[in-house]
Amino acid sequence: MGKTNIISVLVTSIMFFVVGYIWYGSTLFGDVVTGSGLSVDFLKFDLVTLLLIVLTGYGLVHVFHGLVKMTGTKDVGGALKLGLTFGGLGIGLPVVTLLTLLGFGKMLLLVVFCHLVLVTILTSLIVIKLKKV
Repeated sequence: MGKTNIISVLVTSIMFFVVGYIWYGSTLFGDVVTGSGLSVDFLKFDLVTLLLIVLTGYGLVHVFHGLVKMTGTKDVGGALKLGLTFGGLGIGLPVVTLLTLLGFGKMLLLVVFCHLVLVTILTSLIVIKLKKV
């Protein structure tokens, strides 16, 4: 697949921090995430979380680099479609299905699904804008 652009990985990791903080913080959705009855600490931050975010950023950049190359996506519209399709069907749907089986509420499922789709759309835009031609 070629070399992965380290700048894309760093920008994607920073995007994960910013979007996650805004998305799961108390200002955007209030207590939807923390008030679902099941205890999940989405705002926990430690070394393992940092490592997982960087690895996830690397994985998404690597996958989207391959998808962009394979599909020939060159513009923002194509990146939006690619991110929406992969985020919704490839990541969001399986994660929401798993969370449904674990007994999480419908509002939490909607919040997590939209977050995953937004992150994949933004990652596809980052890959399109920062790729080396």
